[in-house]
Amino acid sequence: MVSIITCTMRNEFMENLFQNYERQLWGPKELIIILNRDDMDITLWKKRAKSIKNVSIYQKPSKVTLGACLNAGVQLAKYDYIAKFDDDDYYGAYYLSGAMQAFQNSNADIVGKKTAFCYFENTGELLLREPKYENRFVRGIKGPTIVFKKEIFHKVKFPNVNTREDSRFLRRCKKKGFKIYSTDKYNFAYCRR
Repeated sequence: MVSIITCTMRNEFMENLFQNYERQLWGPKELIIILNRDDMDITLWKKRAKSIKNVSIYQKPSKVTLGACLNAGVQLAKYDYIAKFDDDDYYGAYYLSGAMQAFQNSNADIVGKKTAFCYFENTGELLLREPKYENRFVRGIKGPTIVFKKEIFHKVKFPNVNTREDSRFLRRCKKKGFKIYSTDKYNFAYCRR
C-alpha cells in the first residue's frame, strides 16, 4: 500500500498530478497533495478531487518550506510506503508497481531511478540521463522518483529548505545506513519546459 505525497504551488500542474495518480495500476494507494501557496483555492481543488478515490488536499502558507510540506505529507500518510511525486513530471501506469517489485527483489529501504528519461517539451526530444545505473544499489537517485519505507521517517526527515531537499534527505538516509536501489528507466520522465 502506497501513499503518494506531492507539494505544489502551481495551479497549472494540478491536472497533471491527478492524471499521474489515476494512471497508477498499483493499489491500494492514496494521494496527499499539499498546496504551498496562499492564493491557491483549496476549495476548488477539493471539489475537483471528489470524483477520485483516496485523494486528500491540504494547504500550507507560502512561507512554509518545501521540506516542511513534504514532512507534513508523510505524517498524514496512512500507508507503509511513501512515494514522492513532483507536480510537473510524467509517471507511467506501472511506476508504483515497478517500485514495489524493486523493494521485494532488493530488500532496499529506498528505491527510485538514477537512470531516467528527460523530455524537453519545446523540442520534443527524449533523452536518457545517467545510463547504466539500472537495477543496482546506488548512492543516490533522482528526487522526483523517491519511494521509501515510512519507517525511515522515524530517523530521517526532509530538511527544512526549499531547494535540494530531496538530495539532502537521501544523503542523510545514506549516512544512517539505509540502502538505496535504482530501478529500471521505464515509467517515468522528467518534463522540462
